Amino acid sequence: MSNVTTSSPSPIIEATSARNEQTQKKSSHMRDSASRIRAIAQTHLLDALIGEESPSKSVFERAIQRDKQRKEQRQKNLEQIVKLSLQACNSEVSSEPDFDWLLRFFDMAQDIHNTSMQKLWAQVLKREVTNPGSTSMKALKTLRDMTPKEAQTLQRAASLACSFGADSSRKLLLGIKHHAGLFSFSKRESFDELSLGEFNLPYSSLLLLIELGILLGTELESGEIAQEPALKLNYQGSEFQLQSKLKGIRLTYYRFTPTGNELCQLLGHRGNTHYQEKLVNLLNRKFTVAGEVTSSFHHQV
Repeated sequence: MSNVTTSSPSPIIEATSARNEQTQKKSSHMRDSASRIRAIAQTHLLDALIGEESPSKSVFERAIQRDKQRKEQRQKNLEQIVKLSLQACNSEVSSEPDFDWLLRFFDMAQDIHNTSMQKLWAQVLKREVTNPGSTSMKALKTLRDMTPKEAQTLQRAASLACSFGADSSRKLLLGIKHHAGLFSFSKRESFDELSLGEFNLPYSSLLLLIELGILLGTELESGEIAQEPALKLNYQGSEFQLQSKLKGIRLTYYRFTPTGNELCQLLGHRGNTHYQEKLVNLLNRKFTVAGEVTSSFHHQV
């Protein structure tokens, strides 16, 4: 079987560039903690009691000014998200989203300042216009409470997710177990493992995703894989037919929750070429891997 080579698209949730990190570190060294607190207070209009001069405005006037500043920022956030959502559209057939959903979406999205996260929220809006009801309130709340770093972890996990059999829900495949029969001369049980840590998804990241409600907290094991018919496995739009070489073969995996599945759908098919090669090599140990059909579905935010 020939391996398909696909280029890894640029991530939606982008890490801070090395130059920005260096600039931030340099800036951090230039200011002591007191100077940093003063700068934060000035930016958020909370420096009335720490300035050299007595405040000229009353507490109420200062509160009104800060409230105005926050409302302006929220308006800018929403306008940017709507702009990004429009830019992502390709004249797809659309429907009217639920009005209550829209209001709650705007209530949550208005506090999203990070540029990369705004792109993800823009994708949520577009998806709801083209497929109303596709993103639940629970998924929106999970996304709202995510930091950009946590979203990067989700993105890495989503790029390694696959589905197999009749169950279309996404899973993180961990390995293959072989339970030998009582009269077998081989070991009673063997386990071929796929290291997710090699792809920047260590166990600590799995625990984070479990805590966020994106992965179920239990490592699962499939039933015995029948030798007939072949098992279908889909990885990021590439479909494989797996013919078990032995009896007693089972797959171990973590399953994404319904919320996790919704958020993965927002990210689309973003495969990892190196991971796909490792996955195929692992499967070849216990399966005859046949046929690979690449789906035409692929989107980028």
